[in-house]
Amino acid sequence: MSYTTVADPLILKKWERNYFKESVRESGYLPYMGPGNTNPIVVKKQLIEGGQVITLPLVSALKGNGKGTGTLVGNEESLVTGGYDVKPYWHRHAVATKKSTTQNSVIDLANASKDMLKVWDMDRMRDGINNALSVMVESSSVYDELNGHPKQVPFAEATTANKNTWAAANQTRIVPGSTLANYNATFATMAATLDTTSDTCTVDMIKLMKRQARKRDAVTNQVAVRPIRTGEQGREYYVAFLHSLAFKDLENDMETINLDGRPRDIEDNPIFQDGDLLVKGVICREIPEITSWGTIGASSATVVPIFMCGAGALGMAWGQMPRVTTRKEDDYGFIEGVGTESLWAVEKMLYTPPGAAAPIDYGMVTGLAATAAE
Repeated sequence: MSYTTVADPLILKKWERNYFKESVRESGYLPYMGPGNTNPIVVKKQLIEGGQVITLPLVSALKGNGKGTGTLVGNEESLVTGGYDVKPYWHRHAVATKKSTTQNSVIDLANASKDMLKVWDMDRMRDGINNALSVMVESSSVYDELNGHPKQVPFAEATTANKNTWAAANQTRIVPGSTLANYNATFATMAATLDTTSDTCTVDMIKLMKRQARKRDAVTNQVAVRPIRTGEQGREYYVAFLHSLAFKDLENDMETINLDGRPRDIEDNPIFQDGDLLVKGVICREIPEITSWGTIGASSATVVPIFMCGAGALGMAWGQMPRVTTRKEDDYGFIEGVGTESLWAVEKMLYTPPGAAAPIDYGMVTGLAATAAE
């Protein structure tokens, strides 16, 4: 038995051309994605088959003393290089419509299906980035090609052991509330110290996170988080992605600063207009879809994450860009089906310093802030 289908390549190609750009732009992360190693989300594109990996290179800073007029030959330092393997998996979805339904509809169901598939892909990408930011551990056993699941475990799926592994390995990458003294290698114990009186997201907490990101110690192998860009007069920039409640607390903390320290211009002052906040070179961006980490703070306070990213915080690997697909089994043209198909994964970049027992978050610092839920 053979099937004949009627294609409309002009419409499909035009839709496909705009599909990727629009879905990425609407995710909120587009300004911080790109192929360069200074991007918070490093994007690599190469054609591969499903189940293969794309390696993103990691290079750590030199820490030797070098030489003056002494002999340099034989005293060179080995460049510590590494890489992180991102394993793309397929993202596929489709909508099928019968001609009888299309005939009775007052809207163009074919175009509506395409629009909703774009929204689905956008949500899939944004949720993938949000999950990658919250990753606790890597576990090859959770990779699921059949249902589409990456090889890392995000906070929402993490066990108590996963959370403790992350907390123990990432002391230099965690800012729990207003002071580093709140840190504990047991995640639940650390979270339980955070209260809504002193550990909400404030200007001082963002500054503390930046200081923590910039720390480097050659003796203890503490690696600094490289800024996303540097400017004149020693300025270094990072970007922080905030849960909405953390962003609200930061806005409240900055209200007096913006009221007294900036022109009361309706177009530019954050008091009157929505948009990013800037704290000492840290671009603070609200991502409403970032989820809270639960009522795990002191007196059951809600704890929310703040993800401060430098260069190479996440890696996004594309094996195939989004492609429009159409249903072939159309019951002699009675059923119309349109779908989307892409091959990609986004994962947190992990790095194991010399002598370390477990990998750390390579390009980001995670803040834990208490907040009053609304």
